[in-house]
Amino acid sequence: MVVVGEVVGIEKASYFEADKLSAELDVDTRPDTVTLKVASPKGLRVGQTLYLLEKNQDHKTYRDANIVGMVTVRSVFQTTFFGWQVRGDGYLRLIEDRPVTAARLLDATKYEEANIAKKQGDHFVAKGKLEEAIRLYKRAISLDPNYPDTHFALGKVHWNDGEGYVSAAYEFSQAWKNRERFSNSQEQLLFYLEYMRFLIYQFKTEGKENTKSLELLPQIAKEARSLNPKNYEAWLYSFESAYLQFVRANVLASGVDSRKSKEEWSEKAEDALFRAVNLRKSDYYLHKLACEFYNLKWKETRNTPKEKEYRDKLVEHGRLLRVYYTGETGISDEILNAIRLAEKQSGVF
Repeated sequence: MVVVGEVVGIEKASYFEADKLSAELDVDTRPDTVTLKVASPKGLRVGQTLYLLEKNQDHKTYRDANIVGMVTVRSVFQTTFFGWQVRGDGYLRLIEDRPVTAARLLDATKYEEANIAKKQGDHFVAKGKLEEAIRLYKRAISLDPNYPDTHFALGKVHWNDGEGYVSAAYEFSQAWKNRERFSNSQEQLLFYLEYMRFLIYQFKTEGKENTKSLELLPQIAKEARSLNPKNYEAWLYSFESAYLQFVRANVLASGVDSRKSKEEWSEKAEDALFRAVNLRKSDYYLHKLACEFYNLKWKETRNTPKEKEYRDKLVEHGRLLRVYYTGETGISDEILNAIRLAEKQSGVF
């Protein structure tokens, strides 16, 4: 192990903010937030595990110290007054106010070199020299195979190139697998949004032959929303993924469990749509999806008390679709005819 610094602060989670699991178990299951003062950021990265060592007067060296906790690094930053610091999560309720030192394992990967190669690749992407960028990204991955930023960057190049669809899927999956190691939360959020967009495209392209992409979407959407609850695209893709799940469940709805699943996805889709509209009303694509969704809901509730509710929602989103439509993509005749029929029946012309 290599000693990197010492614990200078532990923030205990407030009792009044205890989560549901903590309340049920009568034990606070949430991690503490730990601040470490470190001499140098070298060898430290987000997602890394640091070990907390307690050294008392009977220990001649740190080799004899006790491991009293572990911390997962969440950020590495420099302050004007205190110098380099690390913030992380850990369960440290037994440490109290005792002096504790942080150490990391010897790292066989060449993280610093990999990071330089990745940044060089970014430079060539900006210059439009994609072959050189791919070469440098692959070099960065060979130096540090679990660095998600590089997998994300390489996946984007493959996808945008138009010929590396399968390669993009692999690189994105590797970035997702190692997502805890993203260099910062902003890059992590950008990855989540791009990965959702890719998986939606993949499902629409491959359909029934690849439902794994559809099954992964809700988890990615949930993590994206936790990083930024007010991000419009996170709610847009949450709505689209729930809508696609609803369509799929609608086809399979033959038993009690299937019908229950369909209703659950319907409720999730409506909730995500409501939140997305509140964040940005001017996106025609959102209203196009909403019209498709409410047309299905209107069809299945014909001659029921819910029919008017879904017909009126189709009319409202149809109106907004016309207002914000840019002509970038086509709208199916089925949806246009459904909107006209809904408007006619509701007395809107």
